Amino acid sequence: MATGNTSSPGLPPRIAKLLLDKLETDNDFRAAFAQSPEQALRAIGHADAMPCLTLKAGQTLASPEQIRAQRAKLEELTTGIQNMTCPLAAQTITGL
Repeated sequence: MATGNTSSPGLPPRIAKLLLDKLETDNDFRAAFAQSPEQALRAIGHADAMPCLTLKAGQTLASPEQIRAQRAKLEELTTGIQNMTCPLAAQTITGL
């Protein structure tokens, strides 16, 4: 039964760690993720859509340095219940 709630379960911990590893170190993966998070997640073994990880228009992906500096917080955010705000957006990272 639909409740109108836009929250969804977070990523499995193994996928969240792999995602953050790739976003910290792999520029090709970062470009693929910025273009299509869904396809990038499939490439690392996660088949479910995660609309909460899609960057909104005008947002940019956090830098590898920002991701590294906020790694523990990002792991918590990506494995927890998600809303429609991308926790990997640079604008969100700087406010943590």
